[in-house]
Amino acid sequence: MSDVSSAEVCVDGKIIELYAAEGAGCPLVVYHAVRGEGGILWQACMDAGCPAFSLAVVNGVDWDSDMTPWPVPPVMGEGRPFPGRADDYIPILTEAILPAIRGSIPCDPGETVLAGYSLAGLFSLYALYRTDAFSKAVSASGSLWYPGFTDFVKTHSMSDAVKAVYLSVGDRECRTKNEVLSKVEDATAETEAVIRSEGVETLFELNPGNHFKDAALRTAKGIKWVLEK
Repeated sequence: MSDVSSAEVCVDGKIIELYAAEGAGCPLVVYHAVRGEGGILWQACMDAGCPAFSLAVVNGVDWDSDMTPWPVPPVMGEGRPFPGRADDYIPILTEAILPAIRGSIPCDPGETVLAGYSLAGLFSLYALYRTDAFSKAVSASGSLWYPGFTDFVKTHSMSDAVKAVYLSVGDRECRTKNEVLSKVEDATAETEAVIRSEGVETLFELNPGNHFKDAALRTAKGIKWVLEK
């Protein structure tokens, strides 16, 4: 990979870890994190042999709110409801955060990829239906069990800018007694089929393990795949 510089940028209360490639036209990957995952993900991408790209890791989002598309009651007995305010967050991402990122990297990216894990993987797909800012997406172990999401995908069209989408899930994630969470593998496969039917290049992979195994590695695999498309 070409030379890379690292920095941090603060936008709208979000701390953004930047790993900026120096080469002209290198793609930009935007990844939403729970906290401080930038270094781990960057190293996983290097180990995976990803082509040259810049990585922006956005920390400080309201995870259960900003990453979810509409309100949903708790899916576990002691859990919290999901407020579902992604539509409020997407303009912040596209109108404030993305311009700040682009202004902080050496060269204008040739394309912009949205990547995420768990609820952020759900958000990475949902955003494709709400903005044309991203040409590719990675949903690694995405929370596609989210009530109503597969119906949404079947009844809406994503941006014409989208060229490739990667989806994955752990092969043990569906092995739960929770009726909602157990649908994740079927929901991911169904979502991939719908997106593929719209002419978008897709890949759906099953990874070994449960939801919490090898998050950075799973995400890096998806990033590598979309960058090579």
